[in-house]
Amino acid sequence: MKKIFVATQNKGKVGEISDILQIPLEFADIEIDEVQSMDLEYVARQKAKEAFKILKKPVIVDDVGVYIEAWNSFPGPFVKYAHNLLGNTKILDLLKNEKNRKVIVQSAVAYHDGRKIHTFIGTVKGTLSFEEKGKEGWGFDPIIIPYGEKLTFGEMGIKRKNQVSHRAKALDKFKKFLDSQKQKKEI
Repeated sequence: MKKIFVATQNKGKVGEISDILQIPLEFADIEIDEVQSMDLEYVARQKAKEAFKILKKPVIVDDVGVYIEAWNSFPGPFVKYAHNLLGNTKILDLLKNEKNRKVIVQSAVAYHDGRKIHTFIGTVKGTLSFEEKGKEGWGFDPIIIPYGEKLTFGEMGIKRKNQVSHRAKALDKFKKFLDSQKQKKEI
């Protein structure tokens, strides 16, 4: 199998992705200009195109959207900017009197194999906690409780998070795609 790179500036994400896929991956610490769009899949595809242009190697990129129902799905794909601007504490403060705490988290994983870009979407529905809980993960992890769970992503150990997260769901679809490609080549 060809080496696959993960284009991100978050080295922890490479380990998480490698654990889920159960294949070795290469860290590509490159800065990619991120297009601004409400379409998460489009953003991931553009990032994959840009990353492949730089690396000229098979590459995975991932983009996340957090859709808070009470805020008409804000911040959506602008999650990085919203988190950098507000942080979890301010977001929870702004939501302190809000009864509707529903949230949808999506991960768009895009894989550029040199010929084509393939995308895989993973979605988790849940609620926003009333306070930050846990130190695991990054970003919104300490304030999102997936439906069916009692803990935030930030409280879960990495093993559990990698079973139930939006990224895990998208990467599971990607893994099935990779396996199908291997089988085609064996025929």
